[in-house]
Amino acid sequence: MTVLEKAILEKAMSTMQQLLIEKQQEALNFIEFLAFQLSDRQVTTTKEVSLTKDKPTVSCYDLTKQWIGITEDLPDDLSVNHKYMKGYGE
Repeated sequence: MTVLEKAILEKAMSTMQQLLIEKQQEALNFIEFLAFQLSDRQVTTTKEVSLTKDKPTVSCYDLTKQWIGITEDLPDDLSVNHKYMKGYGE
């Protein structure tokens, strides 16, 4: 870590300590969002999915695992829709 990076981190931490806990959480959410955007760009530019037999395949899970858990208040499995499935197979 460079001297400039350390100075920025220290300034950010001291500033965040002055904020209310709700604003600290908001700032943390924004930082995580920025990191997510950066990782998303890096993944799309560095990973290639090959459909040929001579190269290893990449699963859908491998391509999307970075997004697991980034949302709150959703079901564990987004395919669950009890209203849609009501009466199915009866």
